[in-house]
Amino acid sequence: MKPAKTKQTRPAKAATGRDESNVQRLYYELRDRAMRYDFRPGARINEMQLGEQFGVARATLREALNRLAAEGLLEFVLNKGFFRKAISVDEVFDLYQVRIALERRAVMLAIQRASDAEIVAVKDFWVDVMKRSAKMTTGDMVLADEEFHRRLVALSHNKEIVSFMDIVTRRIHVARHVDIEQLSSWNLTSFDAHMNIIDFIALRKTEQALQALTDHIDMSLKRAIEIAREMVARFFLVEASPSLQAADRSSRARTITAQQGLA
Repeated sequence: MKPAKTKQTRPAKAATGRDESNVQRLYYELRDRAMRYDFRPGARINEMQLGEQFGVARATLREALNRLAAEGLLEFVLNKGFFRKAISVDEVFDLYQVRIALERRAVMLAIQRASDAEIVAVKDFWVDVMKRSAKMTTGDMVLADEEFHRRLVALSHNKEIVSFMDIVTRRIHVARHVDIEQLSSWNLTSFDAHMNIIDFIALRKTEQALQALTDHIDMSLKRAIEIAREMVARFFLVEASPSLQAADRSSRARTITAQQGLA
């Protein structure tokens, strides 16, 4: 009897199509471009051009684009393709409110769960940033500020809050850049507030920590709209809804009244 033929195995083919490592690298690159508004709001994404530029299969590109659409940076229109989402003034404002809610909850959990060593590590990080801040570019300062808040939220030991916070952070990245590059008095105060927040967490003082965080993040309605307006001028974003415009007018009226009272 003839010996049974041994099935020969062929060398594994090079990964093609939706190779996960390629998708991940492409996702990060396209995400950075979207965050910087290299893709203009409302503009259609040229998939053929991107595929040729990065030398990737259509399936790989589509997977990366779908991830960005799921995060709200792009939107998909049936039979038309992917577009850079035309973020609205209202959305900028709403995202800041989501950020407040997530970070408040994270601080409450951090006070309960974070170790003293973990809290000290976050404080040391920001102390180092402040030492180097005079030589840092606006872009570096934005990234440092985002990293501080990312580490702050991580003290909660809640992976879901961290995940949602990362998405919100990416969607307001340009707004934060606009804010910080203006080097307003509000920003100078906000950077100092980082130390107050982390010190209150270290002392396990929930009420004081939450108040410091709220004062830090909860920009006045006037401030939030100012940032959004600047983004409208730069990136052709959608104007605010009538309700938000009315709130803006009300905020202005209160500011004028307060200034008259101080005169």
